[in-house]
Amino acid sequence: MLVPQLTHVPVTARRAMRDGPRDSATHLRHAVAVPALGEIEIGGQPSRESAGGSLTVMAWNVERLRHLDAIAGTIAGQAADVVLLSEVDKGMARSGNGHLLSRLADRLGHSFAYGVEFLELGTGNETEQAANGGAENMEGFHGNAITSAVPLLRPFLIRLDAAGAWFLPEHGQPRIGGRMALGGQVMVGGRRVTVVSVHLENRTTPAGRADQTRHLLESIDRYDPEAPVLIGGDFNTLTATYPERNDDPAAWRARVAAEPDRLMRPDSHEPLFAIMAGRGFDWRDANASDKPTQRRAAGDLTPAGHIDWFFTRGLIASAPATLPAVKPDGAPSSDHEALVVTIRVK
Repeated sequence: MLVPQLTHVPVTARRAMRDGPRDSATHLRHAVAVPALGEIEIGGQPSRESAGGSLTVMAWNVERLRHLDAIAGTIAGQAADVVLLSEVDKGMARSGNGHLLSRLADRLGHSFAYGVEFLELGTGNETEQAANGGAENMEGFHGNAITSAVPLLRPFLIRLDAAGAWFLPEHGQPRIGGRMALGGQVMVGGRRVTVVSVHLENRTTPAGRADQTRHLLESIDRYDPEAPVLIGGDFNTLTATYPERNDDPAAWRARVAAEPDRLMRPDSHEPLFAIMAGRGFDWRDANASDKPTQRRAAGDLTPAGHIDWFFTRGLIASAPATLPAVKPDGAPSSDHEALVVTIRVK
């Protein structure tokens, strides 16, 4: 459902969800009862009527969008026509309790579509909880977005995960919802092109991400089986399970050192690439593979990989690049670098 504003969930209701039973059946009941999980918020105004014969697209996990000025500057510097975003906060204490996406779209002269990945019942990860000074979330929304300088037609939302694992007590960040994709269509060279912003799960197996990818592609084909497609976002192609990567960090570093291409060219470890290829999608021309897309803080020895991707079908991709996520002072604006590519219809 398209709405001008997502349906608010009262803080008392969010506290009751957080403090009540934390099991899968309870999660399912809560998820069904939260209207915002099925809504797409639409706002802003596109600045142009058409993209012409080509489209410049960015995909970026903006880590809450808390560094809005720097992120807007990076996007504007590329003159991006369409921007596919993940990890966008709305009404979260950790990012100032504002509507950051609306401000970004206004700054760019774009319209926007926003879909909720999670209703956050807490204030974030351990670092964010410690830094927020006890502030309460005004809305608690966290999700995917698309901004566009040209009209975004027929927006749609695909929910990829209903398991509710993040709601369980052992995760420490109580959330209602799951990974999702947000899409729509723009006119390129007189043809409708489907554009999709996606975020796959990091705390699952490569087979789990493959299952999410199958569901994603089946849903896109039901939406429009004929239109060319560009999918971009954070695919979390980390090539192993969360425990494998985190229970023994030294062992994981040694494993990656023994397979130096593992995280930069993960297609032999992540079956989602074979699924994409089997459905006619290509990634080789749409991505620059010369550097990781994960940005590590100084002193963090965790191996970084190429986990953000563009996939295209029925399109010619050119000029792919990985852009540094930095503020003017050199500090990071996100923990992911930004991707950019230009496409035209075959």
